[in-house]
Amino acid sequence: MSSGSLSFRASAETEEQLEALLESERIDIIYIDAGWFDPGDLVRLSDRVHEAGKGIGLRLPAIFRSRDERYMDEHLSEIRDAGLDLMLHRSLESLGYMRDRGLEIPFMLDHQVYDMNGYTEQVLAELCGTEDFDICLPLELSFAELRELCRAGRKQESQGHERLRELVVYGYAPMMVSAQCIRATEQGCDGVSGTRFITDRTGRRLPVRNCCRSCSNTIYNSVPTKLYDMEKELASIDHGSRRYEFTLESGDEVRAILSDRKRFEANGFTRGWSRKGVM
Repeated sequence: MSSGSLSFRASAETEEQLEALLESERIDIIYIDAGWFDPGDLVRLSDRVHEAGKGIGLRLPAIFRSRDERYMDEHLSEIRDAGLDLMLHRSLESLGYMRDRGLEIPFMLDHQVYDMNGYTEQVLAELCGTEDFDICLPLELSFAELRELCRAGRKQESQGHERLRELVVYGYAPMMVSAQCIRATEQGCDGVSGTRFITDRTGRRLPVRNCCRSCSNTIYNSVPTKLYDMEKELASIDHGSRRYEFTLESGDEVRAILSDRKRFEANGFTRGWSRKGVM
């Protein structure tokens, strides 16, 4: 997939967030998270998203294990029937699984599948067995590094597939994904997904989302990364789409962020690694 004009996309983990995204005229594609939405609802949700004139993608688990394979096997018919426009893979394991099951849906490799330099995409194409995929740029690179990465990627594409590159411009950055559940360690497994908080050595409260469906924990930064208002810097990066990643936000907060209402900044935000990176 590729696009000649800039598109805007967003991921949702709750029905409330999804409702707000369906209302937005700005968002072109909505990613539904497989860990937080019931596959039995995929057909219904896909119909609603398409009726709103938007595309729908399914975001697969960040850690794809045998339990995820068994769960997906139980719901393959729903996935096949949902009319998905895109698969968002956060690991090569989930891509291999879908291929083995004969689900040839256009796909994007998410930012967890690190595309860090000009050689990485060549290797990823070999591993994927195709040039026909899009990619989300890493969260950890500075603007300067992202510009260089996109330039290098375009040079390699001169005689092949023109790849769409996506840039996350808002969201709580995942600091760690773990199969060790904090809730289970503290009080035993109750099978209920949700959010709790831990405090780091500086006193910051870090949100932890435990997803029981994939039996995983994601620890997020204490404040969201906000880049969508840095238009000059964003315009210097050769990318085809921008993504808003919603996790903890209410529906009203989603609406405020998409309309860039300043009141949402009361609890603070960060520019992430955009100015200095981690390399």
